[in-house]
Amino acid sequence: MFFRYLLVASAVVVGATAEAQTSVDSLAPATITALRLTTPLAAPLGSATVISGESLRMLGVTRLPDALRAVAGVHLVGSGSTGSQTSLFLRGGNSNYVRVLVDGVPVNDAGGFVDLATIPASNIERIEIVRGPASVLYGSDAVSGVVQIFTRGLGARDGWRSAMTRGTRGSSSRAMGYTTTRERWSASLDGALDRTKGVLPFNNRFRSDALSGSLALVPDTRTDLRFAARWTASQYQYPTDYDGTVADSNAEQSDHRFTASVDMGRRVSNRVELRGALQSNEYYPRTNDGADFPADTFGFYGFYSRATRTLRRGELRANVALAPRRTLSLGADVTRERERSTSRSLSEYGDSDGAFEAARHTTGLYAQLAGDATPRLSFALGARRDMSSAFDAFGTTRASLGWIAGRHTRLRASAGNAFKAPSFFENFATGFVTGNPGLKPERAQSVEVTLDQATAGGRLALVATAFGQQFRDIIQYSSTAPSPGAPNYFNVAGARANGVELTATAAATATTSLTGSYTFLDTRVTAAGFDTSTGASFRRGDPLMRRPRHTASASLGWRAAPGNQATGSGARALIASDELRLVVTRVGERTDRDFAAFPVAAVKLPAYVRADFALSLLIPRRPSMALTLRVENLLNARYEEVIRFGAPGRVFHVGMRRGR
Repeated sequence: MFFRYLLVASAVVVGATAEAQTSVDSLAPATITALRLTTPLAAPLGSATVISGESLRMLGVTRLPDALRAVAGVHLVGSGSTGSQTSLFLRGGNSNYVRVLVDGVPVNDAGGFVDLATIPASNIERIEIVRGPASVLYGSDAVSGVVQIFTRGLGARDGWRSAMTRGTRGSSSRAMGYTTTRERWSASLDGALDRTKGVLPFNNRFRSDALSGSLALVPDTRTDLRFAARWTASQYQYPTDYDGTVADSNAEQSDHRFTASVDMGRRVSNRVELRGALQSNEYYPRTNDGADFPADTFGFYGFYSRATRTLRRGELRANVALAPRRTLSLGADVTRERERSTSRSLSEYGDSDGAFEAARHTTGLYAQLAGDATPRLSFALGARRDMSSAFDAFGTTRASLGWIAGRHTRLRASAGNAFKAPSFFENFATGFVTGNPGLKPERAQSVEVTLDQATAGGRLALVATAFGQQFRDIIQYSSTAPSPGAPNYFNVAGARANGVELTATAAATATTSLTGSYTFLDTRVTAAGFDTSTGASFRRGDPLMRRPRHTASASLGWRAAPGNQATGSGARALIASDELRLVVTRVGERTDRDFAAFPVAAVKLPAYVRADFALSLLIPRRPSMALTLRVENLLNARYEEVIRFGAPGRVFHVGMRRGR
């Protein structure tokens, strides 16, 4: 099956590029996240997408889900209005199969899940999305890929910057920042506020605040050091019950997160570089849902929860140059995760209190050899061993090859495995649910083959990737324990996710660009585990929930030529130029489960088309300022990413920004 996808992808690209004549210089550059090396290789070794922070600011994007929506292989699932829980599915993997980092700090909960709605898109220098298993370098959770957010650092433009927008449905955002750079150091500080009243009749406000800063030092030509810190807070009010009914007047969830990192590097000789990092993530989620009115005392009418989740991590890595373009990386990292939570459920049957506390530490050892075997052939070989206090030791490997097949063509292939550790709740839960300390990590095997082709004098680039993935030992919940006191969680389910990703980028004119992508995804459950009912999450032979078989996206971008800008010919614009962007995305049918029905019923969510528009116009004779317009869901499409939870309709944002 996988090879059939590969043949289809190859035929499309080869057929379209048979007459190509150009240089491979126009193909996508390497990323830091993929190999954790800054040394460029002759040929790229991974499937990666880089999103610049400047492009996000031009588009007026303030939320991370909106930044990722059009990326090939990415599917986002939000449970309703802006601020609602938003999950990321990459290449058909589960929503806890992607490692998400902010300046190198993992922000996933123990067990892999991360709510993207709680991560603002403020003060971003760039976002790197790497598709494919990356546990060799990042440990647990990096099963189907890695998303890394880099905030502004050394090299950012000096001076003040600000942005302000107002929009329909009570939406508004404000941001301000300052960067100063000297010969040996650079400092940056940014703050942002984001607000909306939501789309539901009542109790649907969302607010997000962020404050971030960094300090970069270069004491000498052999040493570098960067400190970065980021504080975020959000509050989301939701009137919806579990079945989407709008009925609750005071339910809300809030969170605070503080991340901090120190990254240090010292080149001890011409061939050896030592790098060290210290990372911290503190996350404080809260849920408040009391009685809606004095007489609201029937059934289960209230719930409160508090949690503290912390991660502390240290890493030491040595990069040894074995040859001018061949590097051996040897590293070790130690991670300690802890969670404390309390809850209270209010019902006519009496209050029920719960408490939970757990911790684990994991040590990882890894090695990677990467470089150029010949001027046209690049490679990377890696292996890792993770040892945890909560599960058996686990080993991962990955091998990649990249080959410059001709002046215009590159081929690459990779294969590897990855793992995801159990969550604390799955391991240690007590009370109504019993955790299983004997759980194994969920594991995956993956293979991919990619063809990159540059054509038409460097004005057209085509990329086709075929991939295959097998997921095993997926942890499943059983409501009926096999015996009294036995656990409710077991490694019993399995699935596969194969597919093809096609992307094309064209420079139609000197000022206009076109980008298109298409993802075909074939997912199937291979082991159902305990539950085989119609509404089960895993039924053998069924596709995986909420993952579309077909996704396509097209983007039209326009940027004014330097001599035609509103500042006048020759003026120095601190904002690049007038710009326009239109992005249209079509998401195909997906399966879901309707939990409002009894018994739970399997349903299909219909396909939908969403368009987003952004415009930035320089103010005449004010080269540092621009007027902005952003329209989300331009066509006012009505769709659901989760059954019974409608996505927001059309929203207008008008604003002004200064500086970059």
